[in-house]
Amino acid sequence: MKKSIVIVVFVVILIFLALLAISFRNVEEVPILNVQAEVTVTDDKPAVEIVQLDQEYVHPLQSPRGSSDTGFPGVDAVAIINNSKISYWPAKDYHGNGTYDLVIGFHREVIPKEGDMVKVIVKVVDVRGRTLATDIEVMLWE
Repeated sequence: MKKSIVIVVFVVILIFLALLAISFRNVEEVPILNVQAEVTVTDDKPAVEIVQLDQEYVHPLQSPRGSSDTGFPGVDAVAIINNSKISYWPAKDYHGNGTYDLVIGFHREVIPKEGDMVKVIVKVVDVRGRTLATDIEVMLWE
């Protein structure tokens, strides 16, 4: 009797795990933008340049869901789709010269589609949140 109960429980667990795996495989991927910005400081004045901008599709659990809670000073980015819809707002603590990697995620209602114009803005802000440097790059979503 005990052996049959163990077998039934084992089979139920296997079925549950199989259904769980199938549901994860069928989840539609969501878009993100990987932004790499280079900050150079000359005479205490920062300049920022977007050096790489890549779109990618990832599992929804890997996509940023919410804007950053990083304080000031910082390096932040935002994507504006067709001059109307705004992405989440990622940020990194500002530490001077260097490369800053930011990942932009999108709200469910604001997912870019093929052919959409996406404007990416990267800014360096000071302790009070004032903009010290900005770079903008416009791309068409593929």
